[in-house]
Amino acid sequence: MPSTDEEDLHPADHAWRRDRFAAGALIFGFAGLLSSPLLLGLALGPLGMRSGIDLWRARVRRPVVAAGIVLSFAATVASIAAALLWGAVLTRVLLSRDVMRETEKWRGTQIAETSVAVTDALGSRTRALAPAEGSPRLVILFIEAGTSPCADAIRTLARVSERIGDDAENAPRAEFLVVEQRGSAARAREFALDHGLDVGVLSADATLPPPLDGVFALPTIVVIDRDRRIEAALVGSRTIEEMERLVTGAAAIDARPATP
Repeated sequence: MPSTDEEDLHPADHAWRRDRFAAGALIFGFAGLLSSPLLLGLALGPLGMRSGIDLWRARVRRPVVAAGIVLSFAATVASIAAALLWGAVLTRVLLSRDVMRETEKWRGTQIAETSVAVTDALGSRTRALAPAEGSPRLVILFIEAGTSPCADAIRTLARVSERIGDDAENAPRAEFLVVEQRGSAARAREFALDHGLDVGVLSADATLPPPLDGVFALPTIVVIDRDRRIEAALVGSRTIEEMERLVTGAAAIDARPATP
């Protein structure tokens, strides 16, 4: 029976062939670890581990082989973690988009007459969840105290309040209210004051009528007119210009273009 090329090789050549692949596992592991954010480690990691284990079984037991196996395993684990992270981010983005679409559908909905306990500079009092006398609309900002997006929304609303106050003859006035979704009214009021907004606050245990009891994304801005209809409902922090449009009624259901 004719001999194969492998059988004709000198033992030293056999050793050289094994040794030249000794760093293969290390290369696979290093490349997989670098590319783990792109999930390529799920392919390169197992290849590196298989290559290293085969070399180890072939008695090529060098530190570079052991390091390659460990690094390939780390690349696989890192890619699995990256896959879970990307999945969580994608799920959150898709859910946020669904929440935004559902919230924007509230426009035109009339809310039921409801009385709520409001904490402001005068203490705690009960009032109707509707624009106060003389105010054409009520702007409600749903927040979670201590979060950066909610802080941005409060600062923007505070600046809009100042701009409207300086130009009260040309812009309709609006009343503002903050609703804390996960904490006390006192903490939310302190948070609002720290960012320049001195308004009434509702705590997390306030009973709100539908659909206001279904706010899940924070911050959420809801504008209610004097007929208790929702003029606008938007999720997320907004620009000063967009917030001013909401507050002044430019986004109202029956809004009319300004006359020159």
